[in-house]
Amino acid sequence: MTKPLESAFLPPRQDFLTPIFRELRPSEHELLQGHLLRLSSDSRAKRFCSPFSVQLIEKYCRNEGQPMPIIVGAFIGDTLRGVVELRFDRSRPRNTAELAISVEDDWQDIGVGTRLMEMALHCARDNGIARLEVNFLPLNTAMRRLAWKFGANFSHQTGLTKGLFSLSDIDYAVDAGSKRPQ
Repeated sequence: MTKPLESAFLPPRQDFLTPIFRELRPSEHELLQGHLLRLSSDSRAKRFCSPFSVQLIEKYCRNEGQPMPIIVGAFIGDTLRGVVELRFDRSRPRNTAELAISVEDDWQDIGVGTRLMEMALHCARDNGIARLEVNFLPLNTAMRRLAWKFGANFSHQTGLTKGLFSLSDIDYAVDAGSKRPQ
């Protein structure tokens, strides 16, 4: 005979820990590939603005011929579960970077993206970046809300929304954080 009360008290989830946020060292950049491969197909399509295959993720993570990105991660235990990337392109001014955020599905809606955005803004300022751009699909409401919360100005292109953070504006908050009323 089973004891119903014993089965009601499950052991605590071992991987439910407070996220640790920190910048990844260049030697840790290979952790990005594992994170991106763990994203659901929907989250991966939202992150890259289109479906993205395993082969394309492998190529993307090699970062061949591109300047070294700044990557800040959210670690749950020893596993990278969320990242914000600041990527540079030789065709853009040196003080401009593209921002991209991804958080694995099971770790969304608990503030990981907000904290990663705060850290991205701090990293950008610390590295002399005056302009951050984020491109996303119009249906990506989570990214729209996050960018709006941190003061992005929006423009629309065919099939994409672009958020622009001008960090050199004199009225931009001195400390990273929401400049919108809550």
